[in-house]
Amino acid sequence: LPRFTDIMALFNEDGLKKKLEDLNLSQQSIQTLSLWLIHHKKHAHTVVNVWMRELMKVSDPRKLTFMYLANDVIQNSKKKGPEYNKEFGKRLPTVFEHLGAVRLDDKSKRGLQRLIALWEE
Repeated sequence: LPRFTDIMALFNEDGLKKKLEDLNLSQQSIQTLSLWLIHHKKHAHTVVNVWMRELMKVSDPRKLTFMYLANDVIQNSKKKGPEYNKEFGKRLPTVFEHLGAVRLDDKSKRGLQRLIALWEE
């Protein structure tokens, strides 16, 4: 059986895509993946590119979940290094353009507005 440290040590794009596929709106799901991503911050560039590509493909209701993940990573990696803030900073304008062009339900719109307000603080 692989040890936890071995599982944490493995990083590849397919593994990341699988983790994003399995991501759900629960706090535990978001925080677990967020911790894994922060652990792999040296791959921040690849992570954020894959995250953005997958966000563009998922169904509209799942887009908010991806944004919550980004928020968790950004908030919790601030102290541990600026890699994610920098990478998400480069991609978020494109992501918000995309989100503005899709028909989000009211719940998703409200969730996004909360995130934007949080980030503006």
